[in-house]
Amino acid sequence: MYIPEVFRIDDVATIHEIVRANAFATLVSNIDGEPIATHLPLMLHEDILIGHVARANPHWRAFGTKALAIFAGPHGYVSPSWYETKPNVPTWNYVAVHAYGTPEILDDPDAVIEHLSGMVQVFDPSLGGSNPESTDREFLRKKISGIVAFRMPVKRWDAKAKLNQNKPEADRLAVRGRFEDSEDPLERQMAQMMPERL
Repeated sequence: MYIPEVFRIDDVATIHEIVRANAFATLVSNIDGEPIATHLPLMLHEDILIGHVARANPHWRAFGTKALAIFAGPHGYVSPSWYETKPNVPTWNYVAVHAYGTPEILDDPDAVIEHLSGMVQVFDPSLGGSNPESTDREFLRKKISGIVAFRMPVKRWDAKAKLNQNKPEADRLAVRGRFEDSEDPLERQMAQMMPERL
């Protein structure tokens, strides 16, 4: 990912926060010289991503080789009409994180069940109370033959927040105000990430 220094995020805690808030990722690998991509939720534990794919998905055959996980954060169009200074061009503001590593298959059934249970705790914490049969460990044990779980220690993070840091303060604040008033929740999230002052 091309990252001009003004847009680079180096703070690991901030990167982790973005990843956890945007857990639905795109995992990109290579099989026989062809790129393959799978869209899936990934859980972050320190600097290790954990996820799973359907066993019928050939992507797992690439595990053991280098991969890229892409997390797309909030984003939105910026009109040149919003800026205080003129002339300007249209652009797109966005936040993105790239994680590089090598996925390793999780063979231990208990570790796979822990992964699935952890996902439910994050994305559907009341499920155990309303549908306990869906979270029963023995039920999950019977289902895990249909998936391939993996862990991917992250060797490198690349993170970018393109939020008009390269513009004069009046322009930045004008764009931030537009996003704050937007009906799009992603644009409102982005406004919260835009600093008032650099």
